[in-house]
Amino acid sequence: MKRAQEFFSGTGNFAKTFSGFREDLVLINDGTTDLNFTAGNTVFTLKSGEVFDEAIDPFKSIDITATGAFRGYVREDY
Repeated sequence: MKRAQEFFSGTGNFAKTFSGFREDLVLINDGTTDLNFTAGNTVFTLKSGEVFDEAIDPFKSIDITATGAFRGYVREDY
């Protein structure tokens, strides 16, 4: 079973390093323009209002390029 942890939010460009490798990412684009992110080998664009909720290759950090608001978290086994 997985649990949500290491919540984050912001407006504009953002970088975060997690406490260990993660494989589950949830990211919500609350802005009115595209949001681009890189998490490990995953590079993706979220349109306004879209939600990314996927298991991806292991990553330890995320870099977000945005002009609007966003929020997200990672999941970890417990």
